[in-house]
Amino acid sequence: MTIQERLDNLRALGGRVELPVGTHELSQPLTVDGSCLYLTGEAWACNTDPNGVFESRQGTKLRMRGTDYPALRIGRTCDPISGAAVRDLGVQGDIPGMDTRPLVDPDHPEWAAGLCLDAVRTDQCEFSKLSMCGLASGVCVSGNAEVDACTFEKINVDGCGNGFYFAPRASYYTHIRQCVIADNPFYGIYVKGRGHTHNLEIFDNLLVRNGGAFADKRAAVMLDGVSAVDVCRNLIDAPGVFWYYPDDATRNGQRQPSKRETVGLWVKGHQNRIRDNVLRNCSCEGMIVEGDGNILLNNLCDADVIVRGQGNTVCNLILTRPEARLIVEGEATVTGVPAERIVRR
Repeated sequence: MTIQERLDNLRALGGRVELPVGTHELSQPLTVDGSCLYLTGEAWACNTDPNGVFESRQGTKLRMRGTDYPALRIGRTCDPISGAAVRDLGVQGDIPGMDTRPLVDPDHPEWAAGLCLDAVRTDQCEFSKLSMCGLASGVCVSGNAEVDACTFEKINVDGCGNGFYFAPRASYYTHIRQCVIADNPFYGIYVKGRGHTHNLEIFDNLLVRNGGAFADKRAAVMLDGVSAVDVCRNLIDAPGVFWYYPDDATRNGQRQPSKRETVGLWVKGHQNRIRDNVLRNCSCEGMIVEGDGNILLNNLCDADVIVRGQGNTVCNLILTRPEARLIVEGEATVTGVPAERIVRR
């Protein structure tokens, strides 16, 4: 019996499908299409190799044999899906070497994604301890997805085109937390507010060396058109650094590093809360926040911070380089920042 048949047999009442340690090859997506369905591995296939250059042999791994479909899809015919979970798995993309840039197709963000939600409403689902390498996006939430009170946690995304691509039809009370998101040439996290993106929480994540392959100035973490989002306690390190490996690389020392101007965190929207974040080794502006009523609290940054709009609040911003400034364009209440470090335009 195939893995998909085992999952489909449990759709009526729910249940667990556990995959043993080893490589399970996929020529089409595995679909979790029912509530209270658990797909788990025997052991997390955590790829400890930076960039996913050298494929892990440990743990329970899904190995893609194609690039025009996602590895794991949540939902096909059942709508809504609640209480489902995917845990303790690794996903390796179908790619020679590790240059994931050609995999990313803006018209088909779900292609070559490790985990995809794009078809139905999901409620109180959990996705944890997943390791993603060599993919267009580690996690893709797009299309007709409506995400309510779902959790994405302890997900390791190394060497994918994008770490998280999050553009659902609607999202309520979603959590992205405690993830390691590193060495992705495009976005570490990209959020597009297509409709209702309400009380999204992005916290306690490590984001390292993301966004180094854009031709123009973009961001390692980009939130576009969002409101009432909480971005809290994240470390954003070395935005704009890109480690390229030739296809015939056999060891980590063969990386070819480059660095481009890439904003660490760029937020466009209103009434967002950006607090307790650390931005280090920035290549240009550390943060840009555009919109009205946003709150920046207790952030630490080693580059300029730009705040544009009306009714914004900046409190206790620590600028760790002498040349770094807080640049205010519009109207903002600023406390806890030395006057000589503030530029108002």
